[in-house]
Amino acid sequence: MSVVKPAPVRRSMRLSSTSKPIELSKIDSVAPTPARKRRKAVVSESPNTLPPLLPAEEVAQCTTLVQPKLPFSLAEAQEHLCRVDPRFHTLFAQMDLKMYEELRDGQVKELNLFRVLTTSILGQQISWLAARSIMYKFCRVFDPSLPLQPDFEHLPKDKLPFPTPLQVLDATDESLRSAGLSSAKITYVRDVARRFGDGRLDVRKIVGMDPEACIAELVQVRGVGRWTAEMLLMFALRSPDVLPVGDLGVQRGIVRFYLADTAGLIVSAQKRKSSYVPADQTSKCPFPASTLSLEDLRLRAQGKKTARKMYLDPHEMAALAEPWAPFRSVACMFMWSIEG
Repeated sequence: MSVVKPAPVRRSMRLSSTSKPIELSKIDSVAPTPARKRRKAVVSESPNTLPPLLPAEEVAQCTTLVQPKLPFSLAEAQEHLCRVDPRFHTLFAQMDLKMYEELRDGQVKELNLFRVLTTSILGQQISWLAARSIMYKFCRVFDPSLPLQPDFEHLPKDKLPFPTPLQVLDATDESLRSAGLSSAKITYVRDVARRFGDGRLDVRKIVGMDPEACIAELVQVRGVGRWTAEMLLMFALRSPDVLPVGDLGVQRGIVRFYLADTAGLIVSAQKRKSSYVPADQTSKCPFPASTLSLEDLRLRAQGKKTARKMYLDPHEMAALAEPWAPFRSVACMFMWSIEG
């Protein structure tokens, strides 16, 4: 569907087969549907009406390909953002955007979209530490040669052998439950596997879609909402102009961004370059046309959130981020890292 209700408040999570997620409190859930619609959905996806499963080699082509090159110029994005707001000079000086730089520099990576979506579902509603543990147990169901106790220092999560969609479909509910999956997550993971297994989801098609068409395609998967689809676009596909209006971390970062000047804008120590030297002087910083004032932002920063329990409602967030287009994804990478 093209019309999507405003997303609930969320904390941030990186969605990538190679990046570590950070802790989250809420994630996408599928809104309940009226009973009549729900019954129709079940009938339409009964085993007798689903497309037949593809041969294993064709399923592999639907799930995995060589990571496409960066679909935009990082230098152009930096020039644009620094031109519209001098605060971005400070941010670029403090932090590398490695997820973009590796593709810009031509590093060959594999994009397994089945793995990306499944991993996001396994991590729903739990901390990243718990998600990492469940991910390991899930992979061990299909590769019992893995040690009983994980050693993530020598075998990072992104290097774990991952099952194919057909393997997941062949697994019993009992074996998936033994990995810590709830009944709902078993249903969601099986739905992802079935869609890749019969070709309804195909990474070759997904990478060529415009963002809204991609989101509309992905939210048809059980357990995948708009926010999860946006994270996939940003982190897995490196789409340059996504603004996740339901993301609490981005909202908080935008508030802090506009309350700071160039000298007062600092990213987290974990991501800050060791060579960074703070600027001695500040530049005049703009404030976009908005229904909000700087005083409003100060109150939001102090905890006086909106009626929806957000730092910024979607229309407020869109107005403040409008100057960053068409590189709002790049700007949001910084927003997650700004310290208060």
